[in-house]
Amino acid sequence: MAATKLELIENRRTELQAAFLAFGSVSEQLSGAFDSLRSQVAQLRADLGEAHAGKEHLAARLSALVKGLPGGVLVLDSRGAIQEYNPAALDLLGEPLLGQIFSAVCARATLNPRGIGEHTELRSGRFVNVSRRELENGGEVVLLTDVTEAHLMQVFLTRQQRLLTLGELAAGLAHQIRTPLAAALLYASQMTLSGRNPADLARCAEKTVGSLKQLDKLVNDMLAFTHGGAAREAVSVSALLEQVAQWLRPALRDGIRLTIRTQAPDLVVRANAPSLVSAVLNLATNALQAAAAPLDLELLARRTVDGRAQIVVSDNGPGVPMAIRERIFEPFFTTRARGNGIGLSIVKSVVEAHEGSVRLADSAGGATFIIELPAEDPS
Repeated sequence: MAATKLELIENRRTELQAAFLAFGSVSEQLSGAFDSLRSQVAQLRADLGEAHAGKEHLAARLSALVKGLPGGVLVLDSRGAIQEYNPAALDLLGEPLLGQIFSAVCARATLNPRGIGEHTELRSGRFVNVSRRELENGGEVVLLTDVTEAHLMQVFLTRQQRLLTLGELAAGLAHQIRTPLAAALLYASQMTLSGRNPADLARCAEKTVGSLKQLDKLVNDMLAFTHGGAAREAVSVSALLEQVAQWLRPALRDGIRLTIRTQAPDLVVRANAPSLVSAVLNLATNALQAAAAPLDLELLARRTVDGRAQIVVSDNGPGVPMAIRERIFEPFFTTRARGNGIGLSIVKSVVEAHEGSVRLADSAGGATFIIELPAEDPS
């Protein structure tokens, strides 16, 4: 019995020793795993620290770049309020900016917030271009580019080109004036001769007046060219075309049909009405002079997809030969024996003085001239 107890005790001791050995082995494994985990945690912390430092460095670099940009940068929230801006934006728009509604800031600075691609003049006299991009959070980023120097250079070059053109016009005009002036002097001198019968005197007077009228037209055409940029006001395009039609109707011959169409009745442009009416009338008159009856002449007013105004003068006449299409707007270029070649150059000058453009469009038959002008906001 005693031996059995001793054996039991010995077995228990052996089991305890084995258990202690196993516990020690597991403890050593846990200790090693803990050390490994601690090492990994330390490495991860180091990596995170480097990543955070890298992000901070990147953020600081981006911030420095935005601050150093020559253009103004503004970040708007979904309400259109300014959340961030750089020094260039502050220099262009003035204080305050932070938290202000962008449209209100634009009104204060006389900036067109939607003037994409346009040179907009600020109250300070500087000119900027506006670019806008939507953000994923519903806000926007706005870029203001100072184009003052480029705008002034463009104005200077336009003025120089205009002076050059005026010089060419003056030289051509002197040549054009010489013929009717010489004719007027000749017929006037004939009237001073003694012994002329009343019929001869009347004929000389008529010829003299005709030559003087031709001189008057040349001078008026020159004035129209030089005064293309006269004072402007809001003008209804449909009313403008109706004025052109009133001038045209007395000149219509049998077989000539005039049509006036307006696709946008509320279309308004800022213009000097008499000069713009004269430009459109010039195009229409050219069509009447170039074609024989029957002829369909159409004046059309429409709005483009980007909101600009277009006046289209089209006919189904003989059209413009390809060989001269690129020269038709040159001063004193003409294919007519009795033409002075200044009409289309006047049209071009007047339209460009209104910040617009004129072109001869490609068409299957006849001629189609398109005048494009900035349109006023209908609201």
